[in-house]
Amino acid sequence: IVHAIMQHAKISYEFYFYPPKRAELAMEVGMLDFDFMSTDWVKDGDMGDEFVTTIPIFELTEYIVTLPKNAAKFAQPQAIYGKRVGTVAGYSYYDDNKFKRVDFLSESKLIEGLAKQRFDAVILEGFTASYWANYHEVNITFAAQHSHGNIVIRLRKEHQNLINDFNKAIVFLQQSGQIQNIMQSYNVQ
Repeated sequence: IVHAIMQHAKISYEFYFYPPKRAELAMEVGMLDFDFMSTDWVKDGDMGDEFVTTIPIFELTEYIVTLPKNAAKFAQPQAIYGKRVGTVAGYSYYDDNKFKRVDFLSESKLIEGLAKQRFDAVILEGFTASYWANYHEVNITFAAQHSHGNIVIRLRKEHQNLINDFNKAIVFLQQSGQIQNIMQSYNVQ
């Protein structure tokens, strides 16, 4: 999707893959120009005064994921408050001051930790959780929705002149069905 947006907007780019905390720092100090975010991932939905965002690209839902035997304990999102919850190191969670983070390096490792009962619940995007649960042969349940929001491109404010190019590309790719086709090619509905 990133490649398609950039190609259609005719904006040259180079990918950098950083761990989440390092990527956030790189955005803050200007080493990176843009990233992909959801306003639901940050406290109060505030991306900060130094950033601007595009129109939504697609929706993303994160869930409180648990083993089936623990599903009833986490039927409401607030049920994680005060408890140990598996999270990805460096990822932002709007309410992480209300639960005890148990950071793992990846979504894959979170599912393995859940299977080994290192914690009773993790927070993961639905398709990601299903993929890794299937990969590790772990039976999981989506107990409650944790967040649901739109994924946008977040740019440093000094690049706000690119917003129109990004938005036009996003609209074109949405209306032509290309974003949906890309997602379906990864079995994401």
